[in-house]
Amino acid sequence: MAAEWRYMPILKWKQGEQLALRNLSSEQWKGISPLIELVAIDVAPVGVALRAALPSYLDKAAAKMTGCIPGQVPVCVDSCYVSPSYPQQLNLLMSICTYLQKKRSVDVVPVIHAAETEALGTLSATHIDFLKGLPSVVLRLKIGQIEPSQVDASIEALVAVGVVKTNIHLLIDQYSLVGRQPVECMGIVGPYLNQAAGAGCGSLTVAGGSFPVNLMGIAQGVSDIPRVEWKVWELLKGTGKYPGLRYADYAVTNPEPPPDLDPTKINMSITIRYASNDFWRLYKGRGFKSGVPGEYRNLCALLVMDPIYSGGTFSYGDMQYMAASGGGEKNGNPMSWRKEATNHHIVLTSRLL
Repeated sequence: MAAEWRYMPILKWKQGEQLALRNLSSEQWKGISPLIELVAIDVAPVGVALRAALPSYLDKAAAKMTGCIPGQVPVCVDSCYVSPSYPQQLNLLMSICTYLQKKRSVDVVPVIHAAETEALGTLSATHIDFLKGLPSVVLRLKIGQIEPSQVDASIEALVAVGVVKTNIHLLIDQYSLVGRQPVECMGIVGPYLNQAAGAGCGSLTVAGGSFPVNLMGIAQGVSDIPRVEWKVWELLKGTGKYPGLRYADYAVTNPEPPPDLDPTKINMSITIRYASNDFWRLYKGRGFKSGVPGEYRNLCALLVMDPIYSGGTFSYGDMQYMAASGGGEKNGNPMSWRKEATNHHIVLTSRLL
């Protein structure tokens, strides 16, 4: 099945994100193909230990995907965080995608970084045959890692090993746009899009994320955070230069990998990250560990009275907010807050598109 989407949420494959997807309705799934960034494997990063641990790790990943993502939806898989110090990242990606494809019996679309295309010649004949036989491959071009002039070379490297050009889906990733101005971002991403638009590939998607890495420095209460990537998207569409351009974002998470923090030593604030058309409204309460009863309920009560609230039937996340606004004293946990916020964000963004 060819990878068709209008919206590609880029998600770190953690429980909150998994449950956000599980609670999308069949109607809400239309036009969505997620890009899953697999989390780090908890073993030595290289050698025999990694190879021995992969089957169990991937069995669990495949089971989660099957439980959260409908079988007819192609899943784009990025393995760059599985074992970042492993010297053969492209071989690792091909091994992972081959394994997951067999387990899921549906399309698993490998996400190949442009910076890795020089290593295509190191792939085994088996991996090359697997890659050539796929109906879709995502080529992820991160701004800052390559120049616009390198777009064509990255594409041609895939074509040289037998990948059909129209099966290549280009993802121009602006990555973190925190604190940036949309017009400035337009000037940076434009040359990449211009180069990619004329390449003759299967599709072109623009991505970015501007949710902060953390919420330190933001006062308790209600505040707004600009969705810079959405504003850039609207500017791009307004030019009329990129017909068929698709959209991707990092939902309610910063593009950077999550910091390796000891959860016993941090006190996350109880929060709601609520997406609106071109901003997130942040409802920030006190620290989770202080255990103030009813804090999340009070934040949800503020949300459901806010004119930007979409209503209890809009999405699973919105239904949970409505229920919590009249609920008990429990405050949930960081996973449940992320689940509800991500689910609402995906539904809202897909409808806006």
